[in-house]
Amino acid sequence: MTPDAWNKQDDFMLFVSSPARPLAQGFEGLEPVLDIIEALDPELRPDSMYLTKRRLQYSRQTLRKRLSGAFTVDGYSINLTRSRPPLVSLWFNTWGGQHPGCGIELKISPFSFVREPGHAERLAEHLLAFVRTLASRLPVSFGLGHSFTDLCLGTDPRGQGTSVAMPIPEVFWFNVYGPAMVQAVGRERLLSTPATLMEELPGGAVLWLTRPTPADFDSEQARLAQARALVHLRPELSLDSVLTTLRQRSLELSPLPMEFDPDVADILRMEADFHGVTGGKRKLVERFNRYHPPAVSEWIPASQAPVPDVDDVQAAITTYENLYSEQLIALFHSDVPQLMQGSVEALPHLDWYLWHAGWGRRLSHEQRETLVPALGAFLGRFLVEVLGGRWLPRKKLEETAVLLGDRAWLPFLRARHALQNQESPLDFSCSQFFRTASRIGVSP
Repeated sequence: MTPDAWNKQDDFMLFVSSPARPLAQGFEGLEPVLDIIEALDPELRPDSMYLTKRRLQYSRQTLRKRLSGAFTVDGYSINLTRSRPPLVSLWFNTWGGQHPGCGIELKISPFSFVREPGHAERLAEHLLAFVRTLASRLPVSFGLGHSFTDLCLGTDPRGQGTSVAMPIPEVFWFNVYGPAMVQAVGRERLLSTPATLMEELPGGAVLWLTRPTPADFDSEQARLAQARALVHLRPELSLDSVLTTLRQRSLELSPLPMEFDPDVADILRMEADFHGVTGGKRKLVERFNRYHPPAVSEWIPASQAPVPDVDDVQAAITTYENLYSEQLIALFHSDVPQLMQGSVEALPHLDWYLWHAGWGRRLSHEQRETLVPALGAFLGRFLVEVLGGRWLPRKKLEETAVLLGDRAWLPFLRARHALQNQESPLDFSCSQFFRTASRIGVSP
């Protein structure tokens, strides 16, 4: 597994803040910022915008006309986006309060775009030019460019305020310190920081890089560069201690083999991917690698299967397939859109949703008695339609079976087991039940 496949949720993020409030002078004050944004490389340039929930095609004229829709409690929030890969989201925000100002945040998704051959160097140069131009139009107080996931694993200085992030918690691939930070650190000390690039900007700010590009931010060379720079700026810190912390973060970003039980592997993978690296994916994978669901027990030998005891066998089957199973689709099609496809590939998505959302824990008795028939019928229908089984309806749903080869499978009993507690949608998944039935054999 590649690092980008392991960390699917990562973005590249560039953030720059300024004490200026361009919109205080009206739309004309925003024009220089829009000039810079519109000069972005065609691969990064936004073409759409969200001022409300509705997406609009970007144009300066439309933005001017609808700017009032971007007003928030204490400033403006404008979101410009790119509708084609790579996905780009650019936020321009203004705020008031004790430290009024504005900020530009540019995200590129996925981070793997940065690592594509030839992109890293070109992107680095373009971002440098972007910030240089921005600093020539607005005073800057702080800036960074880095992997968003790694930023979240560490100490995000944006949460400490956007004026002066002191003491410096860590350093990144791309760093911009405004005049107040430069003064607090000491200009001479800052300019002597071990760095790939050190450049003074207009207005007294300083821009510097720890590596030529952001592509290898978590490599040993990059971590050593980050640690040396931070310890230079904060001599009270230990190089070994800082490096140990950064290496631990790199470990979280390193792929770990997903050796999951094949019957529930896709369910566990969805859960691990949902939490992502910042949600403890590595520990989850370690735990999931040890997990094996209980063996499927909801079956009896075909010779022991009770005969149907309902008044109308076909009417009962029609109820299962046209009423109960359709109820399940109606209940969950918004949360599990794969159900609308009507294929067996929907089962792990349904299992994951029931498990992840805690349906086995939160159901009332009445809700459970409604959901068990729907889930059981939906599961049983695949045993019939995909594997060629035959319904054996019973008045008591848990006794209703699907005859398949030399076994009679009990989908309604499986559904009841799957909804009995918090972990039961995983322990008694529909996926494992179907896969076990398909392995053991089909009807002659």
